[in-house]
Amino acid sequence: MRSTHSSRYRTGALACAVLCLVLHEPAKAQTAGAYESFSSRVNAESWLVYDYAYNEVYTPGWDLAGDGQNPDIFFTFANESAFEFYADSVASDGAFVGDYAAAGIDALGCNYYVEDAETFYAVEFILYSASEGRFYFSEYITPDASGWSFAYVSLSDGQWYIYEDGAYLSATLTPQALGNVTQVGIALYPVGVAEANGKAVSIDNFTLYGTYALPHVASEVASGNYQLSFARNPGIAYSIESSANLNDWSAIAGEQSITGNSTYTMSRQIVPGPQFFRVSIDDDLQPVPDMGGS
Repeated sequence: MRSTHSSRYRTGALACAVLCLVLHEPAKAQTAGAYESFSSRVNAESWLVYDYAYNEVYTPGWDLAGDGQNPDIFFTFANESAFEFYADSVASDGAFVGDYAAAGIDALGCNYYVEDAETFYAVEFILYSASEGRFYFSEYITPDASGWSFAYVSLSDGQWYIYEDGAYLSATLTPQALGNVTQVGIALYPVGVAEANGKAVSIDNFTLYGTYALPHVASEVASGNYQLSFARNPGIAYSIESSANLNDWSAIAGEQSITGNSTYTMSRQIVPGPQFFRVSIDDDLQPVPDMGGS
């Protein structure tokens, strides 16, 4: 049976000195790091809502606050039933469907707003694998309080389930399962009481994350230069720092926010005295382009 757990956050940049261990293989595509901020009404209304109360599909509301400052998409509970915000090949111009395995997509994340935590139960991520013809469901994620929270789930390390023969069974998201994702979204569940009806829930910044892992760093001396090389994952930004004493580190000019999906090599002239280098990583997030309109 699925358990509930607190929201998981991606926080801080990890750093790695030269010759660290290999933790993950590099990914091989360019779409990891995409996120939908719903800044355009056209983008927002390209998403859909499946309302479990009536088994109907609706267009979500846009900009719950109504101020246009940081818009989102929203919907309200009815008949004490859940609903799901989801993206298909039309939503966000198809930015959230396709071959997740080839694209190096390793996790899903989303900000979500709960009007009343007392009548709200949990959220879960859902994706449909067309290659396997089935839905996959994440574990439930519960908010700490009313207002905005963050939900995050790993595709490689997170616990996922399939629904089969009237029960949820543990499942693994294999490269085949992730090879043709045609629908992805987040379902939101109220507590089964009448007081939940009419309460609003919204989402913002739905994100496809790349593999957040320390790179394998190799080094060598060639033609009087020191060379440092590492493989890059899509959706990740790398920065190289240097130090003479392993205590005081400084950024190297021109070696910050390095992105891409191939091997990167930094070459520096050897100078007298000790030199140490390290590579730090952070998410390289890019908003989905505006589909037009406002």
